[in-house]
Amino acid sequence: MAKGRKVLVTGASGFIGSALCKAMVEQGDCIRAVVRSDPDSPVEGVTYLVRDLEAHGELTELVTGVDVVVHLAGKAHGKGDPDEQSLEAFLATNLLPTQKLAEAALREGVDRFVFLSSIGVHGDQSRGTAISEYSLEQPKTVYAESKLRAERALRDVFRASDTSFVIIRPALVYGDNAPGNFGKLVRLCNSNLPLPLGMAVNRRSLVSVSSLVALIILCIEHAEARDNIFVAADRAPVSTRALVSSLRTGMNRKARLLPIPDLLPRVGLALLRRKALYQQLFGDLVVDATKAERLLGWEHEDDTLNEMHKIGQRAAKY
Repeated sequence: MAKGRKVLVTGASGFIGSALCKAMVEQGDCIRAVVRSDPDSPVEGVTYLVRDLEAHGELTELVTGVDVVVHLAGKAHGKGDPDEQSLEAFLATNLLPTQKLAEAALREGVDRFVFLSSIGVHGDQSRGTAISEYSLEQPKTVYAESKLRAERALRDVFRASDTSFVIIRPALVYGDNAPGNFGKLVRLCNSNLPLPLGMAVNRRSLVSVSSLVALIILCIEHAEARDNIFVAADRAPVSTRALVSSLRTGMNRKARLLPIPDLLPRVGLALLRRKALYQQLFGDLVVDATKAERLLGWEHEDDTLNEMHKIGQRAAKY
């Protein structure tokens, strides 16, 4: 697919969406960006459309005349434990708008529909074997369940059609000013508080936002991406202990990691109704993303801890 494409990006003012729009404008693509409200820092050269995808009504006008849809918008984890949140609320945001947008794309003859899902469709831990695209689908949270249902809806909509789809299942996405739990961890590291993570020697995959953006662009362009699914992660997993140590070293701070057995954080976070956070900090979630490397030539990050060090350096300035 040639440069100069007309691309619709939903969730375009978010962490990933902003980075994607910037990269695609720089390479000469024409971006139509769907946002909930006017962005604080708009990307020059992007046409923004303020639209609530959850509202009733047709979405056809959004996709008319575009070559590709990249659907990033959706509800991420809310407050509290994801296990205790409403499936209906997640379906209203993550399934129904995805299905409506896909149907509109099909009617308008869009060439390709790229959907950002989640590694969570495979569960919340790897249990000794790295997760790949061929691993069992076993979502453990309502968020992941809603993403999996959206994936299945896409496949149903585009089955035996001329519009191809690509599904990307990223691990936790990190980078400067990342939202969610990674952003909270960076802010926590940028303090003198000791953290009970000295024995968090787990193995966990993450993916840099720059690597993920590069993969999304490959999924737009590459013929081998057609009707395919890719997991996304850096080349090697890291432990939470090493991750925090690298962030704090970059901030010119001591690691201050307390060697507390994980039983205490497990019980404490369970009492706080944050069992999922315990799994993220102490559990294993190793992802094998070599399929995208092999089929698409994706060059994913190979030094996660060095990236953490640099994020720490930049965060310390603010």
